[in-house]
Amino acid sequence: MPETTPVVVASLRTIDFSKLMDRDSLEMNKLILACQEVGFFFLNLNSPGCQSLLSNLDNVSQHMKEWFEQDKVAKMKTVTVSNSHGYKPVGHHAGVGKNRDGWEALKLGRSELRGRWALPSVVRENLSHFSDFQDACHFVTKLLLDCISSKLELRGNYSLQQYHRDDAPSKSSLFFNHYPTLDTAKEEVGQNQHTDLGSLTLLFAPQWGLQVLSPVDFLCLETGEQMQWQSVEPRAGHAIVNVGDTLRFLSNYRLRSALHRALPLESCDRYSIAYFLRPSDDSEFQDSMGKTTTAVNWYLQKNETYESHEKQDELILLGGIKELIHKAPICVDV
Repeated sequence: MPETTPVVVASLRTIDFSKLMDRDSLEMNKLILACQEVGFFFLNLNSPGCQSLLSNLDNVSQHMKEWFEQDKVAKMKTVTVSNSHGYKPVGHHAGVGKNRDGWEALKLGRSELRGRWALPSVVRENLSHFSDFQDACHFVTKLLLDCISSKLELRGNYSLQQYHRDDAPSKSSLFFNHYPTLDTAKEEVGQNQHTDLGSLTLLFAPQWGLQVLSPVDFLCLETGEQMQWQSVEPRAGHAIVNVGDTLRFLSNYRLRSALHRALPLESCDRYSIAYFLRPSDDSEFQDSMGKTTTAVNWYLQKNETYESHEKQDELILLGGIKELIHKAPICVDV
C-alpha cells in the first residue's frame, strides 16, 4: 500500500476526551453515535491532562522500534505465557487473502505487567515508561466504557463496569505491532480481516495502513448495503478507538463491532500500538452463536480462529457479522 493518501478515506467522528472527563452530554451523545454508526472513531487527546500519556507514547514507541530491530533468534527467546503476553512472530496467523500474516508483536498483559511477571528485558529496563503508559490507556478506556454505560442506561448489575472489574483477572493487554516493509516475493501480507474480541481498543497508528469495512454513507446502515474498505487517516495527538465483540454483545447489539484489517507499506516499516480492554475472565454473556459463555472462553475460541484460513470466515472470527458481509456488495480499494 502506498504512503500517499488513499482514494477512499473513512469519515469518522472525532470525540474530545477532555469533554468526556466532565461528562459533557453532547460529547457523550456523539460517542454513542460513533459506536453505533461505524464502531470506529478518533479520540482527541490534545489537552494538558493527556500530555503525560502522549509523552510516554513517544518513549515506548522508540524503545519498541529498537527492540524489533533484533534478529528473530533473539526475539524468539522472549518468554511467552499466553496469547495476551509474549512474542508473536511473523507468519503465525492467517493473513490477507490466502497468505500468512506479515506482522509481529510484543504483547504485555495488564495482569502480568502489574505483577512484574515474565517481563522482557526492554520492559524491565524501562519499567516506568511501560507501566505508566499502560495505566493511562486503561484509564482512558475505562472512562469511555463508563460514559457508554451511562448513555445506554446500563446501571447496577447491568453496568458495563460490573463486567470489567479491576479486582478480577482479565486478558486486557498492550500490543506493540510491527509490519515489515511489503515484500511481494514473500507470502506474508498484513493482518487478516477480523473484529476485536474484547470491549474497546485504543490504537495509536501514526502511519497509513489501517482499513475499516464501513458504510459508503450513513443511509446504508439501515439496509446493510454498499460496504467498502476505507482507510483510516493517521492523526497526531489522536488515538483511534473501536468497539469489540464483547461490548457489542453486552450492549445487546446496540453497538457496532466493525471488521478491519491492516496492510503493510511499500517503502518503509509500519508500527502501531494497541491497548485492548477486555472483560473480567469470569464475565458471562451470549456470544455470536447465542450461547452463554465467559470472557475467557470467548478469548480462547477467538484466538483459535486467527491461525488458519479455513476458519477465517467463521462467525467467531468475524464477531457474528458474517451474514452482513455476504448480503452486502463489498467494494475493495487497496
